[in-house]
Amino acid sequence: MTPAQHDSSSLHETQTSPPDEGSASSRTASVERKDSLSSPRATWQKISDVLFYTPKRCRYNAANPPKFSTGLNLLFAFAAAFTVANLYYNHPILHLLAEDFNVSNERASLIPTLAQAGYASGLVFLCPLGDVFPRRLFVVSLVLFTATAWLGLCLTNSFSVFCGLTFITSITTVTPQLMLPLVGDLAPPNRRASALSVVASGLLLGILLARLLSGVVTEYTSWRNIYWLSFALQYLIFILLWLFMPDYPSANPEGISYFRILWSILTIFIQHPLLIQACLIGFCTSTTFTNFWTTLTFLLSSPPYEYSTLVIGLFALIGIFSMLFVPLWSRYVTDKFIPLFTVILGLLYSLSGTIIGTYTGSFTVAGPVIQALFLDFGIQTAQIANRSAIYGILPQARNR
Repeated sequence: MTPAQHDSSSLHETQTSPPDEGSASSRTASVERKDSLSSPRATWQKISDVLFYTPKRCRYNAANPPKFSTGLNLLFAFAAAFTVANLYYNHPILHLLAEDFNVSNERASLIPTLAQAGYASGLVFLCPLGDVFPRRLFVVSLVLFTATAWLGLCLTNSFSVFCGLTFITSITTVTPQLMLPLVGDLAPPNRRASALSVVASGLLLGILLARLLSGVVTEYTSWRNIYWLSFALQYLIFILLWLFMPDYPSANPEGISYFRILWSILTIFIQHPLLIQACLIGFCTSTTFTNFWTTLTFLLSSPPYEYSTLVIGLFALIGIFSMLFVPLWSRYVTDKFIPLFTVILGLLYSLSGTIIGTYTGSFTVAGPVIQALFLDFGIQTAQIANRSAIYGILPQARNR
């Protein structure tokens, strides 16, 4: 073979030789790594698509917007009831929580305090976002987060963790306050107060049932079972809202920044003094309401009463009167007269009950009973009248 032939043969072998096996394996490994990285992302995307899918019957159609039906009103009332109940399951069992976590009664009273603080934080920092995001997506997301985080309350043995999770889940337990403005949007003006009263009665029912169920369940089983029951109810609410809550466009489709929303709250206050009045009344009445029901547990579990958790929980049945009577009051009084008239009457009822309960509750159980009756009815009628009045202001800012 000549040198030229040898060179030609060598060149041919070089050109036709198979690719390096190490290079091929490295490329295969690189592809596998990319697949492994994209696979979890794709999985989460599929889960997200399912969770936040909108059924056809719930999709918004500008030519045929969703009608406000009795069934939808009852669905919102049910969701409001067992969402706001999260704030009150602990009330009849505070002394048991103190024993189980080995803390004093004073330390245990931090639990309802943190719950209300978290709820107030959610009202200030989360509810305004209802004026930006589509409310179906926002509400369903909050319910799902609350239900998932609630699992920690069912399992933890740490008082600090329990308090922290109570605060966090209370922040996202503001979905009823997002539903109420939606009711104001959907309900016709002549039915607005009565429609709001149905959802508000659901809120009261949730407070009532939370204390009642907590007292009854804890009397015969562990206090953790009431939290497991709430865990299941939160996921039931998520499923029902996913199936039936109509999609509704954002009140501000052009978009608005979060900090501008928070700043606009102050400007709205300046422009509409009615909001300042309503907020001050709501703050004072809610403070009175929370103080009463928080300290009632310690009063009834101590001498001279020394009632069991079952009996303490049964005190929640007092609220049945308000729950049944407030919608009728709203239809025949609040819808017929100016809201301020009902607000003043509600404040007078609350003040009367507080005076009676304060000066008689230490020696007769009739005092707390009368105070609970008057407080529930007075506060509910005043708040519904306030909502009916303020929902006539700036429809695009009702969540603020």
